[in-house]
Amino acid sequence: MEINELIKSLEIYDENYKRDEIEAALAQREEITPHLISVLEKVLQDPEKYADRDSDYWGHIYAFMILGHFCETKAHDVIVDLFSLPDDLPSDLFGDSLTVDLPIVLLRTCGGNIERIKELILNESAYDYCRGSGLEALSYALIEGYITREEILSFYQELFSLEEPPQSAFHDILATCVYDIYPEELMETIEKAYDEGLVNPGHIRYEDFTEVLKSSKEKCLDRLKAELQKRQLDNLHERMSWWACFKQPQGSLSGNSSVKSLKNSPKLDKRHKKSKRKQSKASKKGNRKRKK
Repeated sequence: MEINELIKSLEIYDENYKRDEIEAALAQREEITPHLISVLEKVLQDPEKYADRDSDYWGHIYAFMILGHFCETKAHDVIVDLFSLPDDLPSDLFGDSLTVDLPIVLLRTCGGNIERIKELILNESAYDYCRGSGLEALSYALIEGYITREEILSFYQELFSLEEPPQSAFHDILATCVYDIYPEELMETIEKAYDEGLVNPGHIRYEDFTEVLKSSKEKCLDRLKAELQKRQLDNLHERMSWWACFKQPQGSLSGNSSVKSLKNSPKLDKRHKKSKRKQSKASKKGNRKRKK
């Protein structure tokens, strides 16, 4: 299949998983990579056009996943720029992939340089769930040796001083990332965050932190390493083909509307995240002080 024909096919959503096209793309990595990057750059130039709920354009979703599989460092900047778009634009463009797949794609395309991931995290005009995925990517970068534990703890501690809107999930995700890398050195910061209502106990409880400290740092990091391995993109068919937005073979268990499937379907209704933010805001208002 010629490159232009292949790209054109990947751009159209027709409810079918493009297995043959992806196989062809994987077999032509060197030739197709610049075209996939161009697809992302095209969407970045006019994101509102492609974020339209009635749009059947899918080129950017396939390009995002394939380039992540390739570990393509040349795509890193445009990926960060797309997920740095303001408001809910990234959600309208990529759906749940911005939380499920973005952390691993950021990690795989950064080439060991985490500076642009940090930029995304610090970008207060970016969508909070994209910034949260940046936080997760940074925790995975610790496992890969791109950042030391001392460096990441210092960075995370500073982030608790950022002022975020009451409905933001940023501090909730930040707290979870601290939990994932063993929170011993930041327990005073964590306790203060709960006392000030920065963290929603419905997202992660203060008691979870005290409980994990009964284990060892090594076991905690081993769990994070195992999670990273589960989220790799080495087998794109295994990662994408069961998405609930695709027609499944008759009798296939992967075609049901399981929680697993719903979490990774970019064509599903995006409004659930706005609902989560409202729930988070209400919960935080009712939990300004952690129960002693």
